[in-house]
Formats: sequence, structure tokens, C-alpha cells
Amino acid sequence: MWRLEDIVTAAKGTVLKKDRDVFTDISTNSRTTREGELFIPIVGKSFDGHSFIEQALKMSRGGTLCRNDYPASLADVPGTIILVEDTNQALLDIAKFKREGLFGKFISITGSNGKTTTKEILAGMLKKKFDVHYNEKNLNNLIGVPLSILAITGEPDVSIMELGTNMPGEIKKLAITTNPDIALITNVHASHLEGLESLEGVLEEKLDLFRYTRPHGKILVNIDDPGIAARYRQTGHAAVTFGIQNDAYYRLRVIRDLGWEGSVISIISPAGTIEARTSLLGRHNYYNLLAAATTASIMGVDHSLIARAIEEFTSYDKRLQPIESSRGFIIIDDTYNANPSSMQWAIKTLSDLPSHGKKVVVLGGMKELGKDSTFYHGEMGKFLKNMSDIALITLFGEETEDTFSELGNGRTVHFNDKGQLIAYLSSHLGPGDTVLVKGSRAFKMEEIVEALK
Repeated sequence: MWRLEDIVTAAKGTVLKKDRDVFTDISTNSRTTREGELFIPIVGKSFDGHSFIEQALKMSRGGTLCRNDYPASLADVPGTIILVEDTNQALLDIAKFKREGLFGKFISITGSNGKTTTKEILAGMLKKKFDVHYNEKNLNNLIGVPLSILAITGEPDVSIMELGTNMPGEIKKLAITTNPDIALITNVHASHLEGLESLEGVLEEKLDLFRYTRPHGKILVNIDDPGIAARYRQTGHAAVTFGIQNDAYYRLRVIRDLGWEGSVISIISPAGTIEARTSLLGRHNYYNLLAAATTASIMGVDHSLIARAIEEFTSYDKRLQPIESSRGFIIIDDTYNANPSSMQWAIKTLSDLPSHGKKVVVLGGMKELGKDSTFYHGEMGKFLKNMSDIALITLFGEETEDTFSELGNGRTVHFNDKGQLIAYLSSHLGPGDTVLVKGSRAFKMEEIVEALK
């Protein structure tokens, strides 16, 4: 339940018309608004929720926020109307109001790669001891995060919020909203450069999470990431470091490589040692496991429970997920998304794993690289040149023409037609082969995986 006076205080609003002073819940979807709810009209690039205020109020007879310069008359519409300067910001402000009324700890996670997997692993670890709330799937933007906070019921011991960004200033807003007790940046790499413009821009944006962590909160630092390692001290927070290559409070080493079955790892810290078997593949997943284990350990979860959570966690959907095809070859489905670093990690993982037949990569383009797209796709070609154990490289989409230019014909083929690419692969893959499929979401590379199964 929400009181009108709390909404007005949180959103810095003015009551235009009062028909109700208590609301059952908050909604941003006019099609599903229920009796007594407060509707918040969201404004996006191609839509404006203000157009649906009348529809929402007729369904709910509750209330609505409304931008104070919205030209339409709402005098005859049933319900309470609260005027605000910016409805999107009001959603964040109301979520912050709720967050400040909760007694549990808040953990916020951002990073160029691995934040969703780290969040999911961490949730599994913390659930061994605490009542945990976390944002589902990838609801990590300026709309998804506040809605995730507003969805909290009761008093969870811990709330984990994944924060995403593709424009400057978004992490700052989300960090202020979540006001974390513990903040984690998984890594900083070239991603979302259309909005963030440069690697330095990505670093500045991610570091806002540390800057806006609550004054006595802790920041968790990937000491192997050069950008984070060079700058985290400037934020003035108590830091806990983790790493694989460099000295850190929490360090991970691989005790035994089990190939396709995963590995046995050890995480060593002043708080003790965690030893566990993981089915996750790739060095990047070691960092995800290490980041989550570090967080869980400083939250007081027993190391035996952390080890059990590591052993229970399986590959997240479309993230380096091995699938055996009906024709006897292995498909590594890593089609969730792609940027230069995650692409290289996936290819390196394929290279490191055993294969009875030939190793093949199927790569789509990488989106949101802005003016640097040609450079990074060309660099991918240079990277692949050195991967001599990859027998066949198939490229899809206009962007990968720059990759193809670096590689030439040899073992590389390029397609702009997905059907032709699938037909080519079907005639060139056989029992014992291993094929990695990866690309940005826009290319729907999962369609290739489905066709090859």
C-alpha cells in the first residue's frame, strides 16, 4: 500500500486532483493496471505513457503521475492526479524512498561482462543463509531496477540489483536509487560505445557505482582489471580486492582442469579456503565465480555453503552452453550477446577445450560500438589470425566484413544471408566437431543454434 503523502514527498509532486489517498500498488503498464493502483507514465524514445493515462485510470480508479507540462486536460478523468517534473525520474525517486525504508542490505553489481551470471551465482550463495530478493532476468535499466525495488515484498535480508547502462549518467542514477551497502564492478571493457563513446567513458560510467555507494559501504574490486585497479582508491570507500593474476584478498586458482566437465577450483583468502567443482567453462566464468564468492564471504556465508552453491550452479541460458547436436557435434551456444572482450573470451575458451574433430566459430557482428565499430571488428580478425587451432571461421553480417578483410579467404567465409550460412555449416560439420556460435542480440544467432541441433 502507498499513501498519497509518501508519493508526493518521494516524487516531489503536487496534487492536482484528489479522489483517493491510498494506492494498492504501482504500475507502469496501462494494459495491466489493477483496481486502486497508481499509474506512472513512462516516456521513451518512441513512446509516451501519458497517452494511456485515461485508459489506466478508467481501469484502476486509482491515481496517476503526470508531467506538469502535459497539455491534455485530465479534469474529467476518475482518480488522483499528481503533477511531477519528470515521470521517469519520479519512478526512480519513489523506488529510492522504498529502498530507504528497508532494513536489509543492498548489493549493486555492474560491469561490461558477467554481471548477470555473477548476480545469479551470488543469489544462489546468499540463499543458503538469507532471504534474498534480486532483479529477474536482465531488468537492469532505469525502468527495470526501480520496478524491481518496488516489487520487493516483506523485509528480505539482502537485495541484489544488477545495474546496466548504455548512456552516460545512468549508473549514477541507479546507484543513487539503490544506495548500495556493497558495490561490485565485474570488469570494464569496450561495450555500448555508441553512447559511452570510449573505453575511458565506459570506465567513468562504471566507477559511478563506487562513487555513489553509501559512505560506510564496501566496494569489491577486480584487481586484475587495469582500469578499476588504477582508480578505485579515489572513491574513498573500504575496498575488498579479488583476482586471479595479481595479489588480492580473495584469489582463485584452478586445481584440476576437467575439460568439458568444468574444473576444480580453489579460492584462497584470509577468511579461509573454498574448494569446489564447477561445471562452468572459461576463464571469464572463474572471475564471475570469484566475484560472487568474495561477496558472499564478506556477507558471512559459510564457505562450505559457498562451495555447495558453486557446485549446484549450471550454465546460464545462452551463455557458453554446450549442446550435443543430433549429428554428433557439439554446439557452444553463447548467443546471449557480444562485445569485443566477451567474443575473445568465448573463442579462447573454445581453443582451450578438447575436441575430437575440428573447431569452428560462427560469429555475428557486434553492435553498439559506434564510430569504433570498424576498428574492433578488424581487431577481431587480427585476434583470430593467431588462433591456429580454429579450423573454420564463418562470419555473418555487414559488420564482420571488417573481420573478414583481416583474415582473407583461407579458412574464413562470410555471409549476409543466414539461410546460406546454415546450409554451408550443415555440409561442413560432422561428428566430433565443436562449433561456437556468438554475436550481438540484433543478429539472432540463436536461430543458427536451433537450425544446427
